[in-house]
Amino acid sequence: MRDNLTIIKDSYAAGKEGNIPGMLSDLANNATWTEIAGGPYGGTYTGQKDILENVFGRIGKDWEWFACIPEEFYEAGDTVIMLGWYAGVHSQTKKEFKIRVAHVWQLADGKIIKFEQFTDSALMKAAMTD
Repeated sequence: MRDNLTIIKDSYAAGKEGNIPGMLSDLANNATWTEIAGGPYGGTYTGQKDILENVFGRIGKDWEWFACIPEEFYEAGDTVIMLGWYAGVHSQTKKEFKIRVAHVWQLADGKIIKFEQFTDSALMKAAMTD
């Protein structure tokens, strides 16, 4: 069985390859995914279908390219924290952005049960507007 840190690192590796189903393959059926309030995708979504539609589906439509660039990982029991960067180019405005991000993951029995994002949503939204 993979440890929690490996599960999360595998998720980021799949995301880097554009493999969104692979990125979400370790989610528990009722996992919650919280995007920061005030952000363009702000809210809490439950389960893979809800997360795919309301986060990744919207990101895919909004951005010419979008990346999450992990920089540091910290593991504390069933919690894994990633510090890194978001970067992208908006598909309509063609504006670029790069912002710091923190992700907090909670796991139980080898499955991701909770994700929470912390970032400066104003900088992302600025790239989305003319």
